[in-house]
Formats: sequence, structure tokens, C-alpha cells
Amino acid sequence: MFQSTRPWRAWVVVAMMFLFMLINFADKAVIGLAAVPMMHDLGLSPEQLGLVGSSFFVLFSVSGILFGFAANRIKTKWLLMLLSLVWAAVQFPLVGTVSFPLLIACRIVLGAGEGPAFALAIHATYKWFGNSKRNIPTAIVQQGANTGMLVAGPCLTWLMIHYDWHSAFLALGIVGVIWTVLWLVFGAEGTVDEHPPEQVADAPAPDTSRVPYRTLTADRTLLGTFVLSFVGFLVLSLCFTWFPAYLRLGLGYSATEAGWLFSVIVGASIPASLAMSWFSQYLFGKGVSSRISRGYMASGSIAVTGLAFLCTAADVSATTKIVCLTIGAGLGQLIFLFGPLMIGEVTPSRQRGAWLAINNSVATLAGLIAPALMGRFVGAAHGRAIGFEHGFLILGSILLAASVAAFWLIDPEKSMRRLRGLAVLDSATDRKTVHVKTCGRDEPAGIN
Repeated sequence: MFQSTRPWRAWVVVAMMFLFMLINFADKAVIGLAAVPMMHDLGLSPEQLGLVGSSFFVLFSVSGILFGFAANRIKTKWLLMLLSLVWAAVQFPLVGTVSFPLLIACRIVLGAGEGPAFALAIHATYKWFGNSKRNIPTAIVQQGANTGMLVAGPCLTWLMIHYDWHSAFLALGIVGVIWTVLWLVFGAEGTVDEHPPEQVADAPAPDTSRVPYRTLTADRTLLGTFVLSFVGFLVLSLCFTWFPAYLRLGLGYSATEAGWLFSVIVGASIPASLAMSWFSQYLFGKGVSSRISRGYMASGSIAVTGLAFLCTAADVSATTKIVCLTIGAGLGQLIFLFGPLMIGEVTPSRQRGAWLAINNSVATLAGLIAPALMGRFVGAAHGRAIGFEHGFLILGSILLAASVAAFWLIDPEKSMRRLRGLAVLDSATDRKTVHVKTCGRDEPAGIN
């Protein structure tokens, strides 16, 4: 229907990816928002609720990696369509009579469907934008996650108060079906990777080069990005599993108040993230190194997040604790903006989808640990605030250690020179080692 070479089409895809991530995180947030009534109706203990939160990540990583490699060969349009159908389908069994095993099973399948989501959404977006133009589109897509939790707070809480918690799952299933139909109409593949920049003599175009995955695994920048992504997922998994419950059980707010406060916590990060994204892109455009404009900003954000959670565990007022949660939830997710940017900068385009998925999927193993561990702390404290805050204390310490490691590891320019020097021509008939000179900041043809 449309020509994928039209510049405006890129922003249509960005908008669809924003909505894709909005639904994705509303699906995640519903468990935390429905935690208290579900625990009451199904007789779940805090430990069991923690297992429900962690079960989401059982197949999350495996699915993410498999779909990431599939994205190297299959159009993202069809992969994204498949994922959205899985999300929608798995909501409907929770509309009727629900048992603990059924709840676990549905969350496992949902996790398998959502594991590849962020990496594929970013990969689809990067097909429309060159390296120096990716900050704002990445920020918009990433903010779909925060907006999903922002919208989920009051909307799903309203449904649960006026109907029951089952109605929230029904609404999410219907929304998933609607998005799938819209994507079939408006979705398209970008062509940036098919129009590489001019290369120096004897150098392969980026879309035909590759680097051994064992070499990527050992790269300092990619390793540092993974460390930050892992601890970022510790924050994220606790946010959508336990933050609403902490507001109710730990700080004593009502269901309605907790729903709105949860929205404030995640919503406050949206303008901050967009502003930092713009500032990073501005610095990058002015010639500031990616190590500073992307790496240091990501590492520094995780350091401040760690301090915020340590403050949450201190003897301060409820209002101060909410401010700390807001800072932690917002800055803790900036790695999901800067991480893909650095991965896209360093890795060859034909391996980008796979490595985005590998980084995202392996890092999300944190989601298997954090909710269940927090459940044990809360259970041991019989649902009191002290149980949550012990978990926040440990989380803050881990975040600070990770930020120090990342400050030392991340250096995209150095990694780019090294990896391009090890690139090999990706050809079925002629696969030979070639040495590639760094081409500076040349951009593929696309949106400028």
C-alpha cells in the first residue's frame, strides 16, 4: 500500500513501535496492579506472588534469543505480528476461573511472547534511521514502556475496582488484537541497512560484514552494556511486580491511591528520559564521544538509581520514599535507551538484531531472581514495609557496583575500531577476513 522509502513512513513505524511497547508493559504491570485482589481471591502467599512474577521470565530469554536470530533472516513485520497475537491470546484464559497453575502457565507463555519484543521493536526502528539520528526514535519507543505502566495504573485499577481483576486481562487481550490489525495495515520494513555509506577501498559494506559472536561476547563495551542492562532489569521486574504492592502493603495507600501513585512514579520519567535523549544526541552531534554522550550517561544514571534505592531503605517519610522510587524507576530504565544505541553503533547491521536480542534476553534473567527474592523478604516480614526495604537495600548496593564496572568498561569508539578491524565478509561463496578502516560518523541513507 505504501512505499517504504517515504520519509514520513519512518515515523509511522516509530508510532506503532511506541504503541507496541505500551501494550507490552501494560501486560507486565497488570500483575502488580492486581496483586492484592489476586492474593485474596486465589489465596496466594507473598512467596507465591513472587513466583508468578518470576515465572514470566522462564522462557523470556530463550525466546528472545531465538527470535533475535530469526530477525536476521525474517522481516520484523511478521515477527512482531506473531508476538502481538501471542500476547492477546494468553490474556483470555484469565478472564474466567483461574487457578495458581493456570496463572503461572499464562505468565510463562506471555513471557515467551514478550521476550523478543523490545529488541525487535528497536531493530525495526533502526532500519529507518542512521546512527546519529537514532536517539529520539529510540527514546520514543522506549517511552512506550513507561507510558504503558502510566496508562495501566489508573485505567486497569478503575476496571478492577468497578468490575474485577479479570476484566483487566480481558481489556489487554482486546487491545492486543486491535494493535495486530493496525500493524498489518501500516507496518513496513525500513531500508537504511540496504544503503550503506561509502567505504574505503577494499572494505565491505556494513550490511555484508560480520564479526564472530565469541568476539562480540568479549568486547568491553558490549559487556558493560550487558552489566547495566542486567541491573536495569532488576529494577524493572521489581517495578511492575512489587511497586504497587509496596504502595499498598508497605506504605498504607488505598487501591485507587496506589494506582495513581504508580502512574506518577513511572510517568515522571517520561519527560526526563526524552530530555536526556535529546541532550545525548545534541552532544553526539557536536562531536562529543559516544563514551561520554551515551556510556557515561547510562552508567551515571544507574549510579544515581542505586543511591535512590538506598535512600528508600532509610528511615524517611512516605513522601520521600515515593520520590526515591520515582527517581529509581525513571533513571534505572535509561539503559534501555542508551544500551541499544551503543549496540547499534558497535555491531555490524546484519548481526544487530541478534545481538540486541542476546543482550536483552540474557539480561532479563534478572527477572527470574528479583521478584521471587523480594517475595521472600516480604513474606519473612509478614507483608510489612521492612521486608520491601531490605530488598531495596540489596538492590541499591548491586546497582552502585554495576555502575562502577560500566564506567570502566564502556568505550564505543574503541570497540568500533577493534570490531571493524576483525570484520569478515558475509558471503555464501566467499567468506574471507578483511580489515576495515573506521569511517568516522558516516551515515547510511535514510532519515536525516
